[in-house]
Amino acid sequence: MGSFHYHAICRKQSKHNNRYFGGLAVLIKDKLKPYIKILNNTNPDYQWVLLQKNYFGFTEDLYICLVYFPPSCSAYTQRLDQDILDCIENDISKFQKQGKILLCGDFNARVSSEPDFIANDSSKFIPVNTDYTIDKELLTRKNQDKVLDTRGKDLLDLCISNQLRFLNGRVLGDMFGTYTCHTPNGSSTVDYVILSESILDQILYFKVSDFIPTLSDTHCKLEWEILATYKQENLFQDKNTHPLSPNFKWDDDSANNFLMALGSADIQTQLHNLNNKTTHNSQISVDDTCQELSNIIHLAACKSLKRPKINSKKHKKHKKWFNKDLKNMRMHLLNYGKIYSKHPKDPLVKNHFYKLYRQYNKTRKQTYRQYKQSLLNQLENLHADNPKLYWNLINDLKDTKKHDENYSTIDSSTWFSHFQNLNTLQDKFKARLEELQKQLDKLETVKCFNELDISIKDTEISKALAKLKPNKSPGMDNISNNIHEEDCVNTTAP
Repeated sequence: MGSFHYHAICRKQSKHNNRYFGGLAVLIKDKLKPYIKILNNTNPDYQWVLLQKNYFGFTEDLYICLVYFPPSCSAYTQRLDQDILDCIENDISKFQKQGKILLCGDFNARVSSEPDFIANDSSKFIPVNTDYTIDKELLTRKNQDKVLDTRGKDLLDLCISNQLRFLNGRVLGDMFGTYTCHTPNGSSTVDYVILSESILDQILYFKVSDFIPTLSDTHCKLEWEILATYKQENLFQDKNTHPLSPNFKWDDDSANNFLMALGSADIQTQLHNLNNKTTHNSQISVDDTCQELSNIIHLAACKSLKRPKINSKKHKKHKKWFNKDLKNMRMHLLNYGKIYSKHPKDPLVKNHFYKLYRQYNKTRKQTYRQYKQSLLNQLENLHADNPKLYWNLINDLKDTKKHDENYSTIDSSTWFSHFQNLNTLQDKFKARLEELQKQLDKLETVKCFNELDISIKDTEISKALAKLKPNKSPGMDNISNNIHEEDCVNTTAP
């Protein structure tokens, strides 16, 4: 799916226990972030987002309002100074002059199948204001929820006065008004997508997904697509980059296999030719010789060592404490959630679903507590005996995530330009550096004792190899420290 920009809208901390309750979250793909603007907002229960018309190919800008209306009977709602619906209506009056409107979210309102437009609206016989737009005759909206409450009436009045229309029960994908909320007390439709009537024909489909209890405890996910014409720019135009080949696996038998490969006839022939080759005292000649030696070592490793298998399929990794029994219970719960979505009125289906839901949550919490306690028990004995395993357990206990799961959206060209600019020589230092270079060139002509001119002994190579740490990531040549050590030991052996 790629990386996303995350924007959170949180309520104030509770005075009783300093906890956060409620709020919204907006996820925007990084590639689309420059063309989507999150507008300033003073209320934590809704958030306006602007989609720019120039990029998405709209005739006008699209203002999207993400909504969460707390239940009308909640203590939080009763403490509010102003009704949330009135605040949104004031914003709609302002934004309608600049573009189109789309509202979506949990309204906690039940509107039944009541019309959201003025039926038989006409200006043929009664003079009206020239700015008045007549409501279109639309398909009758269906809804499995037959209840109409007070907030539902207010929401319908908002739609009629601002020419906004519901997608639920009207658009391809949800022609029957599927329930969007399931609780032990029953099912209802309280989550909606509402938009300007003039862009209703740009909606490709609208769908209420099956109830997934692991995604939300009561609500179903809403999906819809709107017609847009835009082209995503490729942010990953690499510059001067070369893909690394997979690393080699090193086990107990790798050393013997690698030495046998080095002793093979073709490898020995290449080493003999390289040894008889004359290397000139120049940067190019030295680099070529080093590259040939690396190629020979790499060829021997390819013949004798195993490589990790690259699996292109990405499997979902569960937590370590998430055992097979929990996985089966979760799959059974999700499958039965689909049945519950199709038969929400069946008491047997509903009761069995919530029985499975309670069992799964109870088992999951109990398994996690047992796993955490087992780690704590192991930590008591590993602090002094095995520090490496001790810190691995600490990371497991902290539930840390791997860094490679997140990738950078900065392409290689940007990195290249950044470090190139860091090393750019400023004009004020050029004269000084030229003078220093002349002095260095003059000093190089003077004959003097230099330790670098002494031949490197085999014992020095062995000492340097002994300091290499095994099982470390290789460099650009993809030759690990283990391979270097075995190769040089074999080469320097009498």
